[in-house]
Amino acid sequence: MLGFYLIPILTVGVWRGPSYFVWKENPVGIDCQWAMMDYGFSPYALLVATDIEPLGHNWLITQPGVFDFPPDLDTPVDQDIQAFFEDVHLPTDWLTPATTWRELLRQVAGMFQFNQRYMGIVANETSERHSIFDTATLDTRLRQMTVDEQRWFLETVESFGFDPALVNVNSRLRLLVKQAAIYWEGQPFYLGGLEF
Repeated sequence: MLGFYLIPILTVGVWRGPSYFVWKENPVGIDCQWAMMDYGFSPYALLVATDIEPLGHNWLITQPGVFDFPPDLDTPVDQDIQAFFEDVHLPTDWLTPATTWRELLRQVAGMFQFNQRYMGIVANETSERHSIFDTATLDTRLRQMTVDEQRWFLETVESFGFDPALVNVNSRLRLLVKQAAIYWEGQPFYLGGLEF
């Protein structure tokens, strides 16, 4: 079966991979084909398992910190996801009764891509691992971040072709991170060979 999940990252030395799945540094867990997109250096990933067995899926969704997307992504988001998503720094205040799981999945992927680019910009300059959310929350205003973090954030915005001068430094990260996902509007995402 096919499954999309939000899942905690397991860090082993310099390696990062999905908790609960078999990979190079983690020989114990579900052994299936998977691909993941991490949320920069935040401890979460979006994972697709393309051939997970029902038994493995049923075990996985009972594990701490796991969220599974329903099989039919074209139905409206019909459950209260706010607590889980907000805990992993994914804003949900933009959801409407018409928002589908596919739209939510695409927005999450866009937010993940933004934080990955931010991570790369920071690492290129400092050789350090740093996430937007190391020192901030969704309710932090951009102006409350350090001067370097603000600059890195605006460089990330610019790297996607947006004018950083239009970014309101009084805006909270929940709005700014959500707006960052707009870059992918109308473009496909690919994860594990699947388009969504």
